[in-house]
Amino acid sequence: MICIILILIFASGIVISAIQLYKQYHEYSEGEDSYTDLEDYVKLPEEPEAPSSSPVNDETESGGREWPAVDFASLQKINPDIVGWIYIEGTQINYPVVQGNDNRYYLKHLFSGEWNGSGCIFLDSRNRADFSDRHSIIYGHHMKNGSMFSGLTEYKQQEFNDSHSVALLLTPDKNYEMELFAGYVASVQDKAWELAFPSDPDFTEWLDKTKERSCFTSGITPAVTDRILTLSTCSYEFNNARIVLLGVLKPEEKQNN
Repeated sequence: MICIILILIFASGIVISAIQLYKQYHEYSEGEDSYTDLEDYVKLPEEPEAPSSSPVNDETESGGREWPAVDFASLQKINPDIVGWIYIEGTQINYPVVQGNDNRYYLKHLFSGEWNGSGCIFLDSRNRADFSDRHSIIYGHHMKNGSMFSGLTEYKQQEFNDSHSVALLLTPDKNYEMELFAGYVASVQDKAWELAFPSDPDFTEWLDKTKERSCFTSGITPAVTDRILTLSTCSYEFNNARIVLLGVLKPEEKQNN
């Protein structure tokens, strides 16, 4: 009798685990399908027939970048919280960016507003929606299926940054190149998410420390007058680890002058 009870308990555990796995898979699938549908609202540049051996940064220097085109008017009808679109060529990062009234809602809600563990890529609620702050932060989940901001972990390798050294931020008013200069694993107790700096020297010191901690080296040296964008997601080196990727925002017109 005891053996039968143990078998039933074991079988029940297997069934419960299977149900949980199915629910997680279904949730992931719904989230992925939702964002795949949104790609209809962005037209990406056509890929060149042969890959260039030049760094991504040289693209603008050799005749200008072909920018993605985002239909913000249609996206705003779906969700008025949209503030931009983030794209990194050669990765799965190709998502709308929203901003909520707090930093909790979009952890568990899709762009459509539907509840889903995939959440949404979102701008810190403390930031200005036009990315005019000295330091802006965009958050996204590190999903097991490789979606959302999972790809940021690739920047732990020098080689990956060398071939993906620029991210693109598109907004309703302006396009930006995000020239990546640092990426590192941080604890939630670190100052990686500071937004207010008492003085220029404090900001310069903060920038210098990010370069010192970076997993890769970069020829980009941010100036105290630059606007900095941080992309942030979970990492798993230790409890509450995060990986942050920092870049200097360069408006499109400055690249073409």
